[in-house]
Amino acid sequence: MKKTILLTGATGFLGSHLLEALLNNNYQVVILKRSFSDAWRINHLIDNVKSYDLDKDPLEHAFKDQPIDVVIHLATLYRKFDKGKEVSEMIASNVTFPVEIIECGIRHGLKGFINTGTFFEYDCSVLPVREDAPFKPFNLYAKTKLAFENILVTYSSSISTMTLRLFSLYGEKDNAKLIPMLIQKALKKETMELSDGLQKLDFVYSADIIDAYLKALNVIHAFKPKHQVFNIGSGSPVSVREVVSILEQQLGTSVKKTWGKPSEFDISIVFADISRARKDLSWKPEHSIHEGMEKTIRYYAKRNETWR
Repeated sequence: MKKTILLTGATGFLGSHLLEALLNNNYQVVILKRSFSDAWRINHLIDNVKSYDLDKDPLEHAFKDQPIDVVIHLATLYRKFDKGKEVSEMIASNVTFPVEIIECGIRHGLKGFINTGTFFEYDCSVLPVREDAPFKPFNLYAKTKLAFENILVTYSSSISTMTLRLFSLYGEKDNAKLIPMLIQKALKKETMELSDGLQKLDFVYSADIIDAYLKALNVIHAFKPKHQVFNIGSGSPVSVREVVSILEQQLGTSVKKTWGKPSEFDISIVFADISRARKDLSWKPEHSIHEGMEKTIRYYAKRNETWR
């Protein structure tokens, strides 16, 4: 019998893909959202899930109404650069909220919790970045993610816990991250204003990340009582200039772009050691940067009236 999954962040970019994959794999899915959440990504799926609006329904109702086996926590408040104006809101979203979920879940027989982390938590000075690398949070967002994980570890003697630390994700229905931004500007024939383009990141396609969560569900109970952490990336660095070149190759034309100065704030190069995920999750990325970008371009091209 398939497990019942409580999924947070289902209306977001990655959550919408994961929701569809869970339903396609015959999981029973419960989602938490707000009544005012923009659910355009999951409108075609909403009738197949049990949904609770947190601004109207007490959290405990989700656990009382049906047994929840595993929580997959994707919901987050992300700001790359914070100015000290969202401290309370970020702590409430990224620390307090998931702690409330796990506390409530344990009272109602929750068996597992799969958390989502970020490579921004790591000190990326030693490459490739391993799961046991020292921490050097890049921003407040990373600090709040790390703070929750430190709390999550304390529950690992009661339930199975796991964190998937994601590297630079991209794909269809994405938010305003680098690759979709470049694609949309290219399709609209707008000029891209970039840094020097030499920054190298570990880009991982959304379908490969979704596969990692499905693999994690298959094995999470085997890790009790130890908290496990897995890097989810491609394992290879790709420069921004290479991304633009791939985009031009696949569009069959040059794009408008201006190269600027090196970024003073961004990490210059990072890529993951994914050997632990290969060994313990039987997971590896199946899409190259060329394949993932081709699928992503195709999605945005269909939405762009200027595409020919």
